[in-house]
Amino acid sequence: MVWQTLEAKLSTPRMNRYLMGHQGNKEHAAAAYVHNMRIAESLVSIFHVLEVGLRNSIQREMVREYRRDDWYEAFKASTNPELRSSYQKVDDARTALMKRGVDPGPDDITAELSFGFWTSLFNRKAFPDVSKPLMKVFFYCPRNAKKADVIRSRLNNARDLRNRCFHHEPLLWQPLFALHRDITEVVQWIDPGLCAWLKSHDRLPTALVDWSHWREAAKRPATQPASKSQ
Repeated sequence: MVWQTLEAKLSTPRMNRYLMGHQGNKEHAAAAYVHNMRIAESLVSIFHVLEVGLRNSIQREMVREYRRDDWYEAFKASTNPELRSSYQKVDDARTALMKRGVDPGPDDITAELSFGFWTSLFNRKAFPDVSKPLMKVFFYCPRNAKKADVIRSRLNNARDLRNRCFHHEPLLWQPLFALHRDITEVVQWIDPGLCAWLKSHDRLPTALVDWSHWREAAKRPATQPASKSQ
């Protein structure tokens, strides 16, 4: 009955990924879906800290670099087409705020811009023109890791996982332990105190251990049929 309800209301294509991952066992597939929800729930707080910490740190360094609160206005006439494209997102954010009756100041626009906007500043074509303030964001990053490609890769992977999480996609087959390590390390590079605070509230490690233990237990009846008759 549980599987029929999930399949009917959440869709067959969505549930098939879990069913295929558990050799057609509907009970196990339904339980795995619950683990996926718990992991997604645990990820929300991590992405909250990463996104807000990253955007506010970039905002601070950009204000210092351009010596104006509305630093993004410099992108409007930039010779870099990637930065001009980024300015369109600023304009879209301003329009959205005005439609909601908000008089958009720099703080409002900063909060309105998506995580994708902030990570796009690290794209290869945009980065050279804003590398100085962006690299200052990661003040605590060790020298051997403080490279544009390393930071870009970490942020892109974090954005992809965030999108999967917020679009309610399967997470169980992602390298979650490694991604969790990399994301928390980026927060560490921004501010060790912020990272320590995040870790004290981080429920993802427990959720991942619970999933790993359940997955191993779920394999036993299939791999050890003799124990069932004892």
